[in-house]
Formats: sequence, C-alpha cells, structure tokens
Amino acid sequence: MSKNWFNAASTRVNSLTQRHLEWIFRITTTRPLQVVLLFVVAILLSGLSLLSTRFDSDIFQLFPKRLPALRLMLDTMQWTGSAKEAYFLLEGDTRLLPQEAARFAERLRRAQVDGTPAFTRITWQIYDQSQAAAFREFIKFAVARPQLFINVTDVPDLAARFSATRLDSLLLRLQSELAGQIGGAMTGLATVDPLFVRELILPRIKSGSQALDLDPDSSYFISRDGSLLVMIAEPARSVQDMAFARKLVAAINLARRDLPLKISCAGAHISAVLDEAAMKSNILACILSSLVVVLGIFYATYRRILPTLLIPLILICGVTLALATAGLFSGSIHIISFAFMALIIGLGTDYSIHLYDRFHSERAAGVATADALHLALVDSGHGVFTAAITTALPFLALSISDVRALSELGLLVGLGVIFSLYATLFFLPPLLIFMERHFPADYRAVPGFGLGRLWRFATGRSVVVIMISVFVVIVLGVKALRIQFDGELKNLQPRHSEAFLAQEKIEKHLSLAPKQMLVAIEGSDLNQVLERTARVERVAEGLQQQGKVVAWSSIGRIINSPAMQGAVIAALGRVVKNGDLAISLSAALERHGFTREPFNDYLLVAETMKHAPLLSSSEALAGLAASPLKGVLDRHLIKDAAGWHALVYLHYRGPEFNLPVFISELAAIDPAARASSVDLISEQLSAAVRSGFVWAVVLGSVVVLFLLLAHFNSLAGIFYALFPVVAGSLAMLGIMAMSGMGLNFMNAMVLVTIIGMGSDYGLHIRHRIAEVTLQEQEQRFVQAGRAVLLSALTTIAGFGSLALADYPALASIGWATNFGVGCTAIFAMITLPAIVARVTK
Repeated sequence: MSKNWFNAASTRVNSLTQRHLEWIFRITTTRPLQVVLLFVVAILLSGLSLLSTRFDSDIFQLFPKRLPALRLMLDTMQWTGSAKEAYFLLEGDTRLLPQEAARFAERLRRAQVDGTPAFTRITWQIYDQSQAAAFREFIKFAVARPQLFINVTDVPDLAARFSATRLDSLLLRLQSELAGQIGGAMTGLATVDPLFVRELILPRIKSGSQALDLDPDSSYFISRDGSLLVMIAEPARSVQDMAFARKLVAAINLARRDLPLKISCAGAHISAVLDEAAMKSNILACILSSLVVVLGIFYATYRRILPTLLIPLILICGVTLALATAGLFSGSIHIISFAFMALIIGLGTDYSIHLYDRFHSERAAGVATADALHLALVDSGHGVFTAAITTALPFLALSISDVRALSELGLLVGLGVIFSLYATLFFLPPLLIFMERHFPADYRAVPGFGLGRLWRFATGRSVVVIMISVFVVIVLGVKALRIQFDGELKNLQPRHSEAFLAQEKIEKHLSLAPKQMLVAIEGSDLNQVLERTARVERVAEGLQQQGKVVAWSSIGRIINSPAMQGAVIAALGRVVKNGDLAISLSAALERHGFTREPFNDYLLVAETMKHAPLLSSSEALAGLAASPLKGVLDRHLIKDAAGWHALVYLHYRGPEFNLPVFISELAAIDPAARASSVDLISEQLSAAVRSGFVWAVVLGSVVVLFLLLAHFNSLAGIFYALFPVVAGSLAMLGIMAMSGMGLNFMNAMVLVTIIGMGSDYGLHIRHRIAEVTLQEQEQRFVQAGRAVLLSALTTIAGFGSLALADYPALASIGWATNFGVGCTAIFAMITLPAIVARVTK
C-alpha cells in the first residue's frame, strides 16, 4: 500500500516538473520579449527595494543575543561605555610619548564632525591639570576616611608616618616638591595630604581596578614595558551611525597626520568602518576573480560569446532578487553575507553549463534548433531542476538557525540558487533563439577532456577503483573523527586591518593575562549586591593565591566593605597608642616653618583617626563618583533602571583555570550571578551552531532524499546520487583534520553545500546513463561528465576564491569547498562509473 502510494506520489511529482518545464519552454520560445521585459521589471523593483535595506557591519549582530555569555558581554559594553570608546595606541620614543600624546589629544579635542565636536571625552593620564581641583577634593575625601580606602596591611605604615623621624622626612620632601612646582596644583594637595597618605590609596585603586597592564609608577596610561601609551576617547555618537563613523575615521586620520609617532586605532567605531572597507574589498576581489575564471572556463570550452555573456546577467538577476527578497524578511543584511555572491557564481553557473552543454552537443550532432532546445530545457532541465532544488533547500533549511551567520547566508544562497535557476530557464532560450537567427555558426564537437578514457579506465578496472575508493574513504573518515571546532571570534575579523592589529598589540603589551572572565552580580539593593560581590571576591582571591588567576579586580578592591572597614579600624586602634597624632603633626609643621592654619582640616583627621567610625558604602561611592576617578567606579559598579550591576574581572592564562569548576562554584555561592568570557561565549556559540546546523542538515537531508526518490523512484538511483556526497563529505573533513583546519561558524555551511550540490553530480550522471545500452553509456557519460567537471571547476572558482580572503573564517569556506567539491566530483566521475560497471555485469 505504502509503496503504491509513494509510486503515485513520485509519478505525480515528475509529471508536475515535466509540465512546468514544458510551460517554460513554450512561453520562452513563443513570447521571448515579454519574458525578458518581465525580468527587467523584477530587477528594477528589486533594485529599488535594496535602497531601503540596511547593511550591518557589527560582528556581534551575527550571533544570537539570547546566549547568556554573549548577552552579558554586550550588556557590559553598554554599561561601561566601552562599546562607544575608541582606543589609540601611540608608539615611539618613550621620552616623547607624553609630549606628543598631549598634541594628539588637543587635535582630537578640536576635531569636528558636521560642525560639532567629534569626541565628548579624551583620557590618557590619571588626571590632567583641568581636573586638579576635583582631584584635590577626592584626596581630601579619601585621606579623611582611611577605613574606606586603605588596605588593612597598610595601617602600620599609616601610623608610622606620625612618628617624629617620618614626619621630618615627609615634611622635608613636601618642602622640596613645593619649591619645584610649576603652577599651584601641589599647594592644594599639600594642605589636604601633607603626609602623602594618597600613596597608600591611589596605587590600590589603580591596581585593583585596571583592565590593562600599565606602568604603576607613571601618571600616564603607559604599558609596563614602556612601548605603548594608550589614549581612550569617547565619540559623540553611536557606532550604529555609520555615516558619522566614516567621518570620524577621516577626522582621526587628519589628527594623527605628521606626528612623529606611530598611532594605531581600535574600538567599535574604528573596527566598524575599517572592517567594512576590508570586507568589501576582500569580497569584491573574490567575486571579480571568480567571475573572470568562470567566464574563462565557459568560453574556452564552448567558444561562443553570447552564451558566455549570459552568465553575468543570470548572476546579477540571482543576486539582486535574492538580496531584495531577503531584505523583505529582515530589513537588514550583514555585510559579511555578501560572501554569498561568490557562492552564487559557483552554483548559479552550473545550470547554464548543463543546459547549454546539452544544447551545444545536440546541435553539433545535427539536431534542429527547436528540438535541441527542447531536449536541453525539458530533458536535461528535469535533472537540472531537481539538482537546483536539492541544492537550494538544504541552504534554506539553515534559515531556521538562530545564528544569523548561518541563517542569513543560508537564506541568501538558497534564494540565489532558485532565482539563478529560473533566470537560466527564462533567459537561455530567448538568447539561443536570438543567437541562431542573427549570429548563425557551425557547432563543433565539444572537447571531451579525456572523459572517454576515464570511463573506460574506471569500468575496465572497476574492482581496483572501488577497493581504492573504499580504502580512501575509510582512512579519511577515521581522520575526520579528529576534526575540531574553532570557536575563536577573532577569526571573523580581517587579520590585516588596523583595528585587528591594534587589538593584537593590546593583547601583547597591555593585557594582564591572555584571557578574562567577567562575573556580574545584580540586584535592586546596593548593600545586598555588595555583600554578594564580596563572596565572589573571596573565591577570586583564593584562585589567585592558588596561581589559577593572574589578577582580578572588583569594587571590593577599591572600596572597603563594612567587614574590611572593621578590620582597618581595629588595626588603627592597636597601632595608634595615644590620641596626640594631631599634636605631633602640628609641632612638626612649626619646626619646618609651615603655617598651621592651611592644615587644619588634616589636623582634625589626625585627631579623630583612632576612633574612625564605620561608614556606608554609598558615602564612598558618592566621593569616588564626584572625582576624576569616576571611570574606575563605572567599570565595576553601574546603576541603571534595572538596578545595580557589580562586575568582577578575573584574568587568567589558560588551562590552569578550570572554567566548568568555576562556573559550578559560582552557581553554588550565587545562583543569580552571570558569567562571560571568550571561552564561554565560544562554547555557547558552538552549541548553538551545532544545534541549528544539525537540524538544518537533518531537514535538508530528508528533503533531498524525498526529491531524489521522486526523481529516480528506485533505491539504486538514490545510491548513485548520494554515494559521492557521503564519500566527498568524509574526505573533506578528513583532509581538513589532516591539514590542521577545523570547522567554524562559517565553513560548517560547506557541509550543507556538499549535501545539496554533491548529490547533483551523481544525479546528472545517473540521469543521463540510465536505461541505455553499454555503447551509449560512454557517450552520455562524456557529455554529463563534462558538465559535472565544468560545474565542479566553476564552483571551486566561486567558493574557492574565498580562500584568498583576509578573513580566516571566509578563507576556510574556500578551502573546505575546494576539498569537498573536488573529492565529490572525483568520486562521482571515477568511482561511480566503476560501481555502474559492476552492477551492470
């Protein structure tokens, strides 16, 4: 019963396909002008639609924001403002760095975009002279509250500063610095902090909060090795405003012109503009090079100008209609998805090759034009139609993935294949009729490329060929088991762009450690958030003591918690034996010729130091927020409409930090805490890609299997179509593993390509050699094999051109395609004839 139903369904599908192709043949041969005009109108409407489509260049738009680790990273970039910041790396003579940095900063301050300042904030030192008064007020605030800012281990040093010997030494130093000062900044600091207590406070704030490995003895943002000075600037608008971003880059280039330093840039704005330009140039170069190669192959084979020129027209139709249709679904397209144009050049050309090859061969055999066109469009077209659908549907199945990198590229390639197919079916007949009427020429036999000898070799030594093929598949299949997934996000950036190279320099010279873990503790109550943060801080401290973490920073390393305040107060009570600290300081000031009145505020601090009270955290936060060090607070504690967000940063090198164990421990002490790191993001992205990819492959495979069953109506036909696919996929993965390549977010789609397109090779060969005599099989194999060979070469020229891209992810698509398509074609044209010979015998 089920067999009869399936046979009926198969017959019905084939009948509908046949009738559909007959209709296309009839309308394109009887009304060619109307068909061409209809396509022209469709192209014009698609072009107008593209004008309203937005093209994104933000790399993070490629991935689902629902992933916890990625969501936290994006949230943090928004909270801290780092998503809006531009970073400048100044390299040159260490002695000139501060002076030239000041010149460059002034140029940036004067830079304008559309008549308004390009930047709202520029920072390259702990504070500048314009912030001297605010810095003085913070120091006055901090030294008056040592229980908030001083580490308990520094309490003995604080108390010792009031001894007679240290007082004399410190006040002599104060006199020397006041005498050598330029301006009055030092005078203000001297009165609020005559004993340099800030030296116990500022290094702790700096070391406990810094994200970069800076020189602790410098007041500038200079790397510890002295090779780089970092300048951080906040542009006036968001990176999403690409028009502003492009003008901003132009202003930056003008500002750094003629300076005796090497200045490189990184940051969201810079990366967006430079990556956009690099991506466009890379993809355009790949597209043009592949198009030239494809046209060259086609013309060298058939020696006809008009059919060769038809290929760009078909590709333009396929690409334009695909972009316009995809834009209707989402309203925006990521610029990296433009790589699909190179894929369409490889795939969309196949249909022209198969149809024109059949037409040319029939005309060379003496068949009339109408009959040759009918055989090409209806007979060969049947196989081409099934092949195109089996190619397009696995790609379209990728659109169910929530990873935009896969879903968007799958949608565009799938639509591009379908539109390229119909552009071929509708444009080729009118063109050939026009060519026959106005440019008649003799049709010569097309070169066989040695395929006849290949057929005789494969069929004559079928056992040997089959055994070698099986051995190769087994060996490479075993190697394929070792392939790894490359989840490194940096591989989605161009390796030679300025932003990428600048980021490399930051990692080399300024990173505290190669990797970073971010933990966020959130809530509506500040005190509860700080208490929960303290628990995470204790875990971080333990990891650092065990050598598993290189460094860590948090709000608790900047401002003492109530418990730590209590420890500092207790320590002060032990080391300060009497309450005459103010008397000792006052006497010392008089000995060294200082007037007492300017120091009254600090004398009062000294008088009450032994009985310092517990202070609220909000008091400390208010003081820090009003100071030039506000950025330190903003990096670790943020308040927005959703509540408070405390951030803890852990810097680690690699395997000594056990990520799963840490995540488990974090969940145990604070289930609501969130965590993020590059490793965690890659892990979650890999899982998302695998999930969407597996479902797409399963769905696409089921659809392909159904279409093949409907086309052949036999298990033998299915085997001939799918054997090259399975063997080619295993060989591709095995070669990738042996060459050190891994699967990544982009080249995983090549497997979908092989499933859809690889079955075409076996399908075309089986379709042509089925149900004919042995003598006719060789002739038909030569014709079908030639089309398969040319299709494989043009696909490699299209996809494979991406191997030249500066993007490792895009380049990996090219190399994987070269391996996969090449191996699939070899199995289809060598092993398949051997199998046919054995089965026929």
